[in-house]
Amino acid sequence: MSEAPPAGWQVQAKSAAMSRRFEFADYTATRGFLDRLEVLSKETGNYPDLNFAKTHVSVSVAAMDTVLGTDDYDFARRVEALAAAPSAS
Repeated sequence: MSEAPPAGWQVQAKSAAMSRRFEFADYTATRGFLDRLEVLSKETGNYPDLNFAKTHVSVSVAAMDTVLGTDDYDFARRVEALAAAPSAS
């Protein structure tokens, strides 16, 4: 799709990775995001590094190849869509 990361993602050129912090209203929303991310990771085989607390999740995506590319940016876009999705009640 695109050869550039989505807006808001910080690219680390030396380590061929990018990261973004997502903020949520409460733990339920955070947990919903983590659960949806688990499903996406199993589907794609891309398992990002995570750092999370009650109302935020930091996601770090390492390049699937030696440099960040279309597959990595597409995965990041899908992660963004998960973060924007309403939590299941």
